[in-house]
Amino acid sequence: MSIELVTMIVSVASTLLGLAAGFGWAISRTDARFERFEQRMEAQFDRVEAQFDRVDAQFDRLEAEVKEVRSELGDVKIAIARLEGPPPRLLAAR
Repeated sequence: MSIELVTMIVSVASTLLGLAAGFGWAISRTDARFERFEQRMEAQFDRVEAQFDRVDAQFDRLEAEVKEVRSELGDVKIAIARLEGPPPRLLAAR
């Protein structure tokens, strides 16, 4: 084998090795960026989920208050009906 052929083979092999290393480095950097992005998104989702839980608890309290007001409103209607008496008749009894 001539020295030119050996030099050519070594050059091609080192170029291919360099390309493979460059692609590996780029892929590892991309994976790291995606990992950081996923961590940030999970943290944001956790915060939003906590906010939804707080809002859900507030709606539960509001629902209980509305039920209480409805039951009290029924009592008020009954009390007003007792104060007003029976409804007037359209025809007078003879």
